[in-house]
Formats: sequence, structure tokens, C-alpha cells
Amino acid sequence: MKYRYLSHPIEGSMPIYGGMAEIGLTLVRSIAKGDTSNVYKFSMESHWGTHVDAPRHFFINGRSVADYPAGNWVFTSPKIIDIDLEASGILREGKWIDKIKESTDIILFRAGWSRFRKTDKYMYDNPGIGPEVGLKLRRRFFNLRAVGIDWISISPYRNRELGRQTHKAFLDPGGENGPLLLVEDMDLSGEMTGLQSLIILPLIISGIDSAPSTVLGVFND
Repeated sequence: MKYRYLSHPIEGSMPIYGGMAEIGLTLVRSIAKGDTSNVYKFSMESHWGTHVDAPRHFFINGRSVADYPAGNWVFTSPKIIDIDLEASGILREGKWIDKIKESTDIILFRAGWSRFRKTDKYMYDNPGIGPEVGLKLRRRFFNLRAVGIDWISISPYRNRELGRQTHKAFLDPGGENGPLLLVEDMDLSGEMTGLQSLIILPLIISGIDSAPSTVLGVFND
């Protein structure tokens, strides 16, 4: 087996939805200054970097990341869907849906947007997903539990009202067949052939809706 991160590292300065963010990083204890160890304090928002959107992001009665059992974060039947999305384009229903198997438990939409991550285009002109896609996936695929994307958000920055509708379509705890978790701002730029499974490791912090996450891909040799 081979392993590779499918998430972006958290950096001091990184793109977020609609701009750049600076991670608050403070050296609390320093060996160089005579302390016995190094200790850092950092601060960031729950939707910065690669992160999981859980239902509580939009629904007060929805589950947060801390409410899911450990086994929920292991996916053994991933499906990669390569798509072409222009700036501010919207992913709609299409023939791509016929590529999904009944056993699929996570879909990874790869549009090649990781190559724009250091540009304004990534932060302000990102594509999105139509709400009907979330509804259709929930209705048709009973084993599906999550959807990942390689751009900053399923909500296009230039059309945030559509984005709110789409988030609700995926995350509504009262919708058909349960909510679909969203993994946004993934790194799917490497060779993905042989992806066998993946593990999502969100920060489990009680009281917050969603969380920054490390995603580990498991590949066949």
C-alpha cells in the first residue's frame, strides 16, 4: 500500500473563501529562549483549509463533526469524477452520475482547481454545485456518505445564494436518506489511479459545527 495526503497543509497564510487568511501562530515556550520545550498556540476558523462541512453548519439540529463515530471517517469505496468547470461555473446533473456505483461511499469531484490555489481566481471565482445535485445523490445512492471537491467551496463566491441552497440540499438532516458530508478544498492534484480507500481526520472539537481536516489516501502499489 501507498499513502498520500489529499489535503492541503495548514500554512501561516492561505486562501479561504473570498480572500486570504493569516493563521494566528504564537510561540508560547521556546528552547532557544531557555525553556525546556517548544510549545505553540494557534488560532483559525473552522472552515479554513481542507475541512469538513457537517450538517450543523446550516442546521441547528444537525450533527457536528464531534457527533460522528470514528468509523464514519473511513471510506472504502471512493469514486473520482473528473469534470471541467470554468470560473464561477456550476456543476449540474449530467452523464457523470452514471459512473457512480451503488457501493460508492464518497465521491471526489476533480476539476483541476488546485493549480489555481495561490491565485485570486481560487478565492473569488471558484465554481460551485447546483442544489439538485445534492438532492439527486441523496435520493439515488444509499451508501454515499460524503462528497469531496478540489476547489475552495461548493458555494460559488459570485453566487452565494445558490451556494446556501446547495449546502442545505447536501446537509439537511431532515432530507432523504440522511445528509452528505462535504469535504472542501482538497488536494487531488497528484496521480489518483489506484485509490483504494481514504480516511478523513477532522479535528474533533466539541461545540463547533465543522472542522479543518487531514485526508489520507490509501493507494494500491
